[in-house]
Amino acid sequence: MPSNKDTIAAIATPSGRSGIGVIRVSGNKSQRIYQSFIGQEPENRRAQYSSFKSSANIVLDKGISIFFKAPMSYTGEDVVEFYAHGNRTILDMLLEEIVTQGARLARPGEFTERAFLNGKIDLVQAEAVADLIDSNSKKAAHSAMQSLEGVFSESILQLKEKIISAKSLIEAFLDFPDEEDIKFDAHPACKNIKECLGLLDSTLIKAKKGRMLDHTPLIVIAGRPNVGKSTLINYFSGNDTAITSEEPGTTRDAIREKILLMDRPVTLIDTAGLHHTDSHLEVKGIEKTHKAIKQADLVLYLIDYNATAKNANEEIKKYLPADVKYILVRNKIDLYNKKSAKKEIDNNKCNVSAKTGKGIEGLIKKIQQALDLNIENEDVVFARQRHIDALKAVKKLLEISLLSIENEEGLEVVAEPLRESLLIFDEIVGKTTTDDILENIFSSFCIGK
Repeated sequence: MPSNKDTIAAIATPSGRSGIGVIRVSGNKSQRIYQSFIGQEPENRRAQYSSFKSSANIVLDKGISIFFKAPMSYTGEDVVEFYAHGNRTILDMLLEEIVTQGARLARPGEFTERAFLNGKIDLVQAEAVADLIDSNSKKAAHSAMQSLEGVFSESILQLKEKIISAKSLIEAFLDFPDEEDIKFDAHPACKNIKECLGLLDSTLIKAKKGRMLDHTPLIVIAGRPNVGKSTLINYFSGNDTAITSEEPGTTRDAIREKILLMDRPVTLIDTAGLHHTDSHLEVKGIEKTHKAIKQADLVLYLIDYNATAKNANEEIKKYLPADVKYILVRNKIDLYNKKSAKKEIDNNKCNVSAKTGKGIEGLIKKIQQALDLNIENEDVVFARQRHIDALKAVKKLLEISLLSIENEEGLEVVAEPLRESLLIFDEIVGKTTTDDILENIFSSFCIGK
């Protein structure tokens, strides 16, 4: 791993044409680089509009620069930010000049890594930075911001404090092993551990629901040919994504379309119609349909509105695996009169017209229920899988300790799982960690953050 003493630099805005492009510099050479570019001493936290000049006194661009004196900066080091015109060629020239003056190109996530190493944020907050940048819905962004502000870290700290309290009660008696007149009272320690298990369960529920915000559900539209699968995906996407035709077998390749459903991103897949055929190309398309169905979080299985319940059940049984979640969608209700209307009795049945949009709102509600997407107003934690795995490990250790108390095992046996659980809490927030873990976390960041 490169030295934390190096001065690092990177373009912090995405490539492409834009009004403004930002270059970030962090390290002990930042002030000198500012002076070279601007031609004067920087004033802490003061925006300065000026020319950006090379060491050969050539004006490379004009823009705004801000100097942040350590430790009151994002990384805890001296930091300079240059706001130039958002032209990649100009930004590359500026960055090249900064490198010639003693900086090196930053690795992905290295600015946030330095913020963590310098104690500006803990590891959970550092991960929240990347989660905030990658968030794909309002709820995901809000939850990631809460983690960045330390809400999740605070809940971890509360859990840790309760375990420390229980451990202290037990170890107080371990300090006097030969005092026969002092009897260990297990009740306070048991109470603390049980309270901690209750908080753990609550945190795990919030964390698991939070993981859903990081997952884009896969919804596969399946059914026999000419039941309106392509029309439905076109309605959802608002575009003619798929070709529609009365001729069977029009769709042969799976067509993917990302859409927002109740402010949650989902991926829709339009698939080849399921039926028996001798056409080699259609067989290949149907094989892809079966593969997509197996990977789906939810299948919208379309049938013609006038299909009998018996035929519908036979198709479901024939084409869908038993463990696949599905909604039976009766399509083309616009072609039939109201007298023949069929009631939607079950949550996994819906009547729609993909052509006119009638019944689509009801279908969206059923999709929302089936995928448990309705967490907009719920209290969730935007946790990563490593956090969930760690909390599960802590829960298991607490249960072992509680069982040891109930079985009246030795106090050392009771205390050991509690000690181990505290180490796991330290790993979550990054108090104790390894270079491999840090590399795995920060390598997924974008350059310049």
